[in-house]
Amino acid sequence: MQEIYKQLIQKGIKKENILQDEQMSMHTSFKVGGKADIFVKAYSLEEIKSVLNISKENNIPIFVLGNGTNLLVKDEGYKFDEAQASEF
Repeated sequence: MQEIYKQLIQKGIKKENILQDEQMSMHTSFKVGGKADIFVKAYSLEEIKSVLNISKENNIPIFVLGNGTNLLVKDEGYKFDEAQASEF
């Protein structure tokens, strides 16, 4: 996942918006859920495009998260990128 992290940085996504092994319970209204390998907070359409392109190039499944309401995440977590569309 370090290579993915580096690619995201190279595309201009700020380090503080790329979280590794992030607890999904911090991002859901029910406060449940395990870890996401990489959780990216996207603040622009360009950032979302970058995350999608990097995920596609590396054959990594992605889940786009909105506000996290009415969402249950399993405790085992997920083995893919999470992208949160923030401030749209």
